[in-house]
Amino acid sequence: MRFGWIGLATLVLGWTRLDAQSPAEIRGRVVAAGTGAPVAAARIVAGAAATTSAADGRFILGALPPGRLTLEVVGIGYRPYREELDLLPGITIERTVHLFGGPVELEPLVTEAAGGAFASIDHEELVRRGADLSRALDGWEGVVVRRTGTAGPAAPQVRGSAPDEVLVILDGFALNEPLTGRADLAQVASRDVAMVRLFPGARTASTGGRAIAGVLEITSRDGHRPSAAAWGGSYGAAGAGAGGDVFGIHLFAKGERSPRDYPYQVPANRGTGVAIRENSGGDLWQLALRKSGSTEVQLRGSASDRGLPGPVGNETPHASARERSLFAGLRGAGDLRWGLFGSALYTRAQDSQPPAGAPYDVVTQGWSAGGELGWSRPLRVAGWAGSSVFGGDIRIDRYGGDALEGSAQWNRAAMHAAATFTNDLARAWTLTPALRLEQWTGADRPVLSARVDAAWHRAGWTLSTSGGNAVVAPPLADLFFREGVGVALNPDLRPERVRWEAELGISRDWPAFGRRGRASLRGWYGRVEDMILWAPGVNFVWSPRNYDVIRRGIEGAVAVAPAATLRIEAQAAWTPVTYDVPDGAQVQYRPRGTAALSASWSPGSWSADARWHWIGERYPNPGGVNPRPAMALLDAGVERRVGSQLLVRADVRDFLDTRAEFIAGYPMPGRSLLLTLTMDWP
Repeated sequence: MRFGWIGLATLVLGWTRLDAQSPAEIRGRVVAAGTGAPVAAARIVAGAAATTSAADGRFILGALPPGRLTLEVVGIGYRPYREELDLLPGITIERTVHLFGGPVELEPLVTEAAGGAFASIDHEELVRRGADLSRALDGWEGVVVRRTGTAGPAAPQVRGSAPDEVLVILDGFALNEPLTGRADLAQVASRDVAMVRLFPGARTASTGGRAIAGVLEITSRDGHRPSAAAWGGSYGAAGAGAGGDVFGIHLFAKGERSPRDYPYQVPANRGTGVAIRENSGGDLWQLALRKSGSTEVQLRGSASDRGLPGPVGNETPHASARERSLFAGLRGAGDLRWGLFGSALYTRAQDSQPPAGAPYDVVTQGWSAGGELGWSRPLRVAGWAGSSVFGGDIRIDRYGGDALEGSAQWNRAAMHAAATFTNDLARAWTLTPALRLEQWTGADRPVLSARVDAAWHRAGWTLSTSGGNAVVAPPLADLFFREGVGVALNPDLRPERVRWEAELGISRDWPAFGRRGRASLRGWYGRVEDMILWAPGVNFVWSPRNYDVIRRGIEGAVAVAPAATLRIEAQAAWTPVTYDVPDGAQVQYRPRGTAALSASWSPGSWSADARWHWIGERYPNPGGVNPRPAMALLDAGVERRVGSQLLVRADVRDFLDTRAEFIAGYPMPGRSLLLTLTMDWP
């Protein structure tokens, strides 16, 4: 009898163990919010599994390991959907996913690449990496955030691009300034963001704007409880922010003071030693309001006052800049998409005692307005089913100031079309073509941008390829406006043209160590005619000019979770961007190589993380001489959850005290400490 009970116990234990390992399944349907129309060819990912929705919107994800997974659904012309799911062994979860229209960027719609976004990063990881996106995204997937001081605009570079060649989209609307073409990532708080997705490459055809090198798409958090945070640290760094949902409206406000008066290493040609970097800090205030749903409203306002320190060899202790901006956007979802936006900008740069030249006090101000109308519908072509978007958009920019007599008005109008198809017989294949025809002030005739993405998905593998061209107008600031002295503008600049660009990539999602892992490798090659670069001329006066360049490269990334509490990510990229002449030099301030390594450990109420970011040498001139040395930055942080409401976090930035200098003559603070307290309300 004893052996009988042992046998029975063994049988039950074996059945329980088998059941605990039984795979789970997610099935359901993807529909448009409001209308209930099926969304075909939407990309659905959960763990290592991926598929696309059928013509009737239905999908099945099978053989999923039990545990917690994130369900992600992305469709062309719709906002991404994310949901955390706890999968029990052997169960099937049914979901009807409602996608809201967007993002509608007004220059024009953002479309999803056939192979999905190159990479994405979620809220928790963003908050760990930094208080705002300028810190959280620096070093992530090859992104380099470029700034000339602790308070200066923090614009992203992708694959060796210029800061004004990356389009940044916040909840469907462009964050890029109409005047400079750049987006300031420091104006977006990490704790207010649900997810950021990266789409590298020339994507003007599918997104419009200045997407000549890539797109960063930011999705804000919805439905989260009110919270507030305050922080302080070395060299006068301080700030506070609060946000939350009230009666279905999301509100967020932030005030921040950036580090100032910090030490730096004096260069050898000035005698070496240590000096104090002055007039480099500043203050930033922000207020944002957003209402989501079938009709979305977005309001943003910011104000900043900062110093203009100048390079350490020619400091400007009395120079300052003031900026005020306001943005309002309204858009509607459904088969018929529409959107309206308006923005206003005021800037003032002054120096009563410049080290060279006469005192100046320069004001620039103006406004932009535009609208878009788009139509989405199912489409079937020769055995391929999918969805399509057709539409048009207009935009008017009008700016004036002391740097220009009178004012400058810049008008643009465009028509665009994009689609995503999935093959009926072999659903592993997706295809995404896009076209954009645009006309702007001063152009002799409309210009065409075109792109096509294709991908094959099977058992966690994705093979992707793309090709296309892009044409973008010069930024207004390069044509007419520029703060400070020692520059000469160029109203005869030609548009930048990616004549053609090809890309090939492979990625793999797999359950490494029993958990989700990912690895990817991509290579690209393209030729850009008339790229706008600033170069010195007579008497070392800088001005923007057109140059032909070749850009190519290869990048790889891997992410693994060796344990439930540990995650490790590594990335490296080789990105030559050279002048299109024999033995052409690397374009100035485009690092030829970058690398990053990060790790996070969360055993319970405590968690710790570290991020190492290496940036290769950069040339400060078009001649390819006197390179700035490569630099490596190490940041580390530790946090403790106290109860369910209080989070205490300490960060050490630039742990190795490198006092990094991305731009020659503009060093950043060295090793510094930042303490943050965050309170969540129930």
